[in-house]
Amino acid sequence: MEFIKKQNMPDSEALKAYNEGYYIEALQIIHSFIENQCQSYLMLVGSVNFGANLSETWDFADTLTLHNCLKVLFILNKISKEEYEIHNKLNTLRNKVIHNIYKEPYEKNYSGISKTEYDSVFNESIEYLYFFTRKAEDLVE
Repeated sequence: MEFIKKQNMPDSEALKAYNEGYYIEALQIIHSFIENQCQSYLMLVGSVNFGANLSETWDFADTLTLHNCLKVLFILNKISKEEYEIHNKLNTLRNKVIHNIYKEPYEKNYSGISKTEYDSVFNESIEYLYFFTRKAEDLVE
């Protein structure tokens, strides 16, 4: 049986996809990785700061969207407003791209997502790709 799985680190995979013009794939790689890291950090916060049992909370946290994880972490004062907004821009861009890719408004032209907007969010997200990984490491040290 053949399986689809990652080949390299997410930043390398995303940059490779971007450079080859696979912008949706590049965005999905970044979004997926950051969402997974954010979920993991939230589980760790629950365990370390609130005594939650990881085996009981793992599946719950794993089903939260990036947007919801960000909101919970902000409410718990584990990320700043600026950090929330930086990561939420990625989520917003991803939703715009994925949900509007085949958009055909009635009697209007839809040009797509601005490459300038995409590049701005993509580059910032690459810069912050390991943000939640570092926060998790700092929490357990």
